[in-house]
Amino acid sequence: MRNLHTVLHYFGILLIAFAFLQAVPLIISAVYAETVTFPVRIYAIPAVIALLVGLFLVALFKSSPLNEGTAMAIGALGWFGLSLIGAVPYWLALKITYLDAFFETVSGFTTTGTTLFVGLDGLPHSILFWHALTQWIGGLGIFTLFLAIALRSGISHNLLQTESHKATTKRFSPGMFSSLQILWAIYMALTILCGLALWIEGMSPFDAVVHALTTVSTGGFSSHDASIAYFHQSGYHYVAIDYTLILFMFLGGTSFLVHWNLIRRRFAALRVNMELRLWVSLIVGATLIVAFGGGMHAPLGERIRASLFQVVSIASSTGFATKNIAGNFFGPAAKQVFLILMFIGGCVGSTSGGVKVWRIGVLGKLMRHQLRLVSRPSHEVVPFVVDGEVIRDREIHRTAAIFFAWVAIAAVGSLITGLLAGFGPLESFSGMISALGNIGPSYIDPAAYVSMNAAVKVFYILAMVAGRLELLPLLLIFSRRVWR
Repeated sequence: MRNLHTVLHYFGILLIAFAFLQAVPLIISAVYAETVTFPVRIYAIPAVIALLVGLFLVALFKSSPLNEGTAMAIGALGWFGLSLIGAVPYWLALKITYLDAFFETVSGFTTTGTTLFVGLDGLPHSILFWHALTQWIGGLGIFTLFLAIALRSGISHNLLQTESHKATTKRFSPGMFSSLQILWAIYMALTILCGLALWIEGMSPFDAVVHALTTVSTGGFSSHDASIAYFHQSGYHYVAIDYTLILFMFLGGTSFLVHWNLIRRRFAALRVNMELRLWVSLIVGATLIVAFGGGMHAPLGERIRASLFQVVSIASSTGFATKNIAGNFFGPAAKQVFLILMFIGGCVGSTSGGVKVWRIGVLGKLMRHQLRLVSRPSHEVVPFVVDGEVIRDREIHRTAAIFFAWVAIAAVGSLITGLLAGFGPLESFSGMISALGNIGPSYIDPAAYVSMNAAVKVFYILAMVAGRLELLPLLLIFSRRVWR
């Protein structure tokens, strides 16, 4: 039971830190004078619950050194636990079921972006801000924000691996803490630049902040029901807004190690970066197919901009929309491309979801490697090399295991969705990929999510957390060995 005590101890520290963050929307509520019709207790209650439970767990349970399995268990428990508490403001303020509030919070923290909320334009500013903040927190990961948990370097390394969206353990600098500082500095700088650009282009300060938080985190929550199409309909400088969002969605979906190499002018490292080349090629190729693959009737400039926007939005798993991807604007070929992009997602070491471009590239190279081995003498050793580095068998096995688990869960989830929700094959498959890949958009009508079977919502919640944690941490919590 020692591992269980350790998990609960560190979970308690996480809750204490989260209690202070939960109080941040109170500032927005006060700025917009919402405290009269929108009581303080809506945020105070979950903050007090988190603080008291956290203090109790820290006092009652003692910690011991973490191994990788225990760290993964903390990761999975942390995402579920914080989502349970983070759902309370929605539940108290919007008079929705607690399951729907929980679904919305998980969708936020995992940066999925699927929403059950309607009438966003009329919701209180503090709720919309909390809505966006959950995605910004989840963009880089809960544990990378709450560094108080990382009391020792070994602990911080293990915790970071549970949610870092990395297939390798490359760091920005030799020290884990300094690596996290660099990571958050880049993240915050991108968020500030995005917000300033959107404000200059005509968004209100509040809209600019909300969309900056959910763009760089590749989450996709908006403060308007029409998403980015709202700014097209309202006479804003929507062309500039579209291209600004395209840029920052792309940057959010790109590995932050690439950003660091750019800052340090390590251009040689970028030239040999397999994933970066595949990522750019994927965006360009998909945009050309969507724009010129038939079925789209629009002026050339609008066609290219709309295609690029939607390709980057889905590939980066942001999920913003200027057009309905299930509507008549996009042709059949485009809809197939979108489905493939939902599956692949963005880069490892980024804020995006999906299987990841790096894994697709590695599996492709692995196939070529096996073909080379067949044509060579059996005694010849041919190392498996990616970006000039030999990839260990353990990493190859992990990549293959995650890929297989991803496909298996997507298949089972599609079947469950079809059986319990009554959707067709395309809707069921896209809905499950959207949840598991933390994408947001799918070919399911957004209004249908609200009335979806409760069992399907629970399965989607599990899928969203599984996808955000790269599957293995969630599966590990069902192993008795982890808790001994």
